[in-house]
Amino acid sequence: MKSTIEFYKSLYAKVSTEKNNLEAIVNVQKKVIAMLIEKKFSLKEILDTINIQFELIFGEGICSIYLFDKEKDTFFLHSAPKLPVDYYDYINDILSDSRNEDEKHPLYLEQRVVVSNIEAAPMWSDCKDKALQYGFKAWWSKPIRDHEQNLLGAFSMYYHYHNTPDERDLQIIDQAANLIRLVIQHFQAEERIIFLKSHDELTGLPNRKRFKEKLTIAINLFKKTHGKMLGVMYFDLNQFKLINDTLGHSIGDLLLKAVAERLKECTRENDIVSRQVADNFSIFIDHVSKHEVTIIANRIHNVLAKSFTIEGHEIFVTPSIGISLFPADGNNADELLRKADVALNQAKKEGSNTFQFYESKWDEKTNERLLIENELRKALDKQEFKLHYQPIIDLSSGRITGVEALLRWYNPKLGFIPPDRFIPIAEETGLIVSIGEWVLRTACHKLRYWQDNGYLISTISVNISIRQFYQPNLIMVIDQILKESGINPSSLTIEITESMTMDVEKATTILKNLKGMGVNISIDDFGTGYSSLSYLKKFPIDYLKIDRSFIKDIDKSKDDENIATTILLMGQNLGLNVIAEGVETSEQLGILKSNNCNEAQGYLFSKPISDDELEELVANLSR
Repeated sequence: MKSTIEFYKSLYAKVSTEKNNLEAIVNVQKKVIAMLIEKKFSLKEILDTINIQFELIFGEGICSIYLFDKEKDTFFLHSAPKLPVDYYDYINDILSDSRNEDEKHPLYLEQRVVVSNIEAAPMWSDCKDKALQYGFKAWWSKPIRDHEQNLLGAFSMYYHYHNTPDERDLQIIDQAANLIRLVIQHFQAEERIIFLKSHDELTGLPNRKRFKEKLTIAINLFKKTHGKMLGVMYFDLNQFKLINDTLGHSIGDLLLKAVAERLKECTRENDIVSRQVADNFSIFIDHVSKHEVTIIANRIHNVLAKSFTIEGHEIFVTPSIGISLFPADGNNADELLRKADVALNQAKKEGSNTFQFYESKWDEKTNERLLIENELRKALDKQEFKLHYQPIIDLSSGRITGVEALLRWYNPKLGFIPPDRFIPIAEETGLIVSIGEWVLRTACHKLRYWQDNGYLISTISVNISIRQFYQPNLIMVIDQILKESGINPSSLTIEITESMTMDVEKATTILKNLKGMGVNISIDDFGTGYSSLSYLKKFPIDYLKIDRSFIKDIDKSKDDENIATTILLMGQNLGLNVIAEGVETSEQLGILKSNNCNEAQGYLFSKPISDDELEELVANLSR
């Protein structure tokens, strides 16, 4: 009888301990996820928290977390709050020195390691004395890998007595390793997002935005120091489209990466090489003479003239280069880039594999811009604008939940003008305010028409520009349009971009006023701007729209998939609906569905279409 009682007491104690462990681990997970969402804490601060919390769960022992540097192919100790500082430094020295030695540190076994007795373990021969000096008698470790089995780091335990892990210990170690993996991948995704804001994903070169920032800094410095000239080269690869079309986009991408590497090799350390778009590259050369720019241009021609071997294909490309100089050809980055582009067009006319310095007689683009601006000023009165609508699809039901209104312009003189050509001009001139008001009014009245006539379209989304957003009468205008059209305010979604919320205090006031009217708020192109989640938590946001640049290769690039899923997770943790833009394939859709994306839009469902086409589409779906 006594043995039975003892058995049940032991069983009860074990169950209670396991329950307490589980609750403690869940609490640590919640705490860590909250820290990630707050975005106030560094990677080390969060890993320190994990170590401290799991030391409490284990009850004894010292936790430590190592990260793996893929480029250097070495581990380094990143977090161990309770390890002595000099032992911490000693371990990092050992890790960096022993990677290529016959007797490596046990971490380099890249598997679970249990050393119950350090003194008797041959694998600890190099660092045994130091460990024993601090009284460490046992050491366990577990490697941390991502889902593709890439090494991320390791989690380990030190003990001041000989110790072998039991089943409970191994389970807790596994839970710690899983949580650490989540944190490391979160920070990797964050770093990737930050990198992609200023760099081209394919080549790793600075993008157009970053290039202009660097060039602007150099121009401002020149104005203060009156140094030598600055040169801007803008060029593309002749016959690249033919190569892309005949050999395939994957070969074309590899060629662009190879070109980027050669450009970095043939320019000076302080020169900035950038990929602008497609096969267009630019180079900013600081502190040069015109003669030195000529030498560099010739060097680029010579370097790129050598054949490229891409997956068995021998490929030859030649560049056409346009060059502008500061201060002779312009006073700012945009002007210098534009004039280098004008010179590039002239170089292409002169024949491939050549370069041209800008001359004012070629500046036909200035006249083109003035023509667009003049026609734009009359377009509203002449009723040349119209709206197209792109359906937004609920991914759980497959139904159209709403549409996004998109502005189109056809001019009798100029033909169809793409939005990316006339919208910036409308912004610069201030015409966007009246045009934007027309878009809002037209969209709301059209939605009311659809609702009155039985079309199952419940919401409409309208983009507003930064100029509109900060107009003092914005709230009054939207309120007036809502009353005129008679639609429910909750049927309207206002889309803004992250960069529009840089003035947090003013943006918060405007967004709260909009929300107070009952209007929905959406952050468009999320992931390409400047917002932090700590700000987003303050804003009354309803939707996050994942930028199409992160969706485009979600089924081909693990980086893009990780970024998209991270944004989805962040949005869900903030209680927001997440919409994916630019969905074009069923593979992309499958990944989004598997990660609980709420809604999506893109050519897979429908391109932007006229109101008549949309009405026909909705009517057909209703049958």
